[in-house]
Amino acid sequence: MEILPRYFLELSFCGTAYRGWQRQPDAPSVQAEVEKALQFALHRHKVNAIGCGRTDTGVHASQYFLHFDGPGDRVLDGRFMYSLNSLLPDDIAVKRLISVPDDAHARFSATERGYCYRIHRRKDPFLTDLSHQLKPALDVDHMNEACRVLIGRQDFSSFQKTGSDVKTPICDVREAHWEAGPNGYVFRIKADRFLRNMVRSIVGTCLRIGKGQQPPEHMAEVLAARDRHAAGRSAPACGLYLEHVVYPFIVTELRAPHA
Repeated sequence: MEILPRYFLELSFCGTAYRGWQRQPDAPSVQAEVEKALQFALHRHKVNAIGCGRTDTGVHASQYFLHFDGPGDRVLDGRFMYSLNSLLPDDIAVKRLISVPDDAHARFSATERGYCYRIHRRKDPFLTDLSHQLKPALDVDHMNEACRVLIGRQDFSSFQKTGSDVKTPICDVREAHWEAGPNGYVFRIKADRFLRNMVRSIVGTCLRIGKGQQPPEHMAEVLAARDRHAAGRSAPACGLYLEHVVYPFIVTELRAPHA
């Protein structure tokens, strides 16, 4: 069997109009739009675009990677990337086309992922669906104190969507902190992997602490409970961005939206 050359695409997308990355039988998805463009550009009946992970409905990505197998009779270049961008809707953009080893996998080869969550305090029509509006001031020091207990390799069952089917709830969180900006706050978290709904439930728990509804020590209690009901309500999807994916064979830069 012929081994076709493998390529990674680096994308960014606004997730407002989509039911997440993954292809859905009855709803729009980012994967479906990308595969449709690839099929047209490659003159193929079917192309599988394998993404670096799922995103929930309404979640965005300033950096997202997928892989697909290209043609064996020609090398794809910048003209191919230009063609893809002309075929994709305005809320999905291709930023890089990268030739990778044949066994490279967009999901399983990633060694680290990073998300940010954006909150704005004043009503802003240009941030609708791109950030979560929350008027009360938050205690950033208390939220950061709470986040210290998240660092390390441990069980994050309390922050996993109920009913999720995963082999293990163990994740290695390497960074988790809040920053205050002129019109709100940004939370950033990096780990080797994330559970479904994990970041949004961590943010929801932090917001209870930031509003003074719970002390910073509450985060450790939630983590130890290993029960989703112990954590806060999931923060709205509109403020969440995948912004950072690391591979050993790709030189990449952090592209971060700001508060």
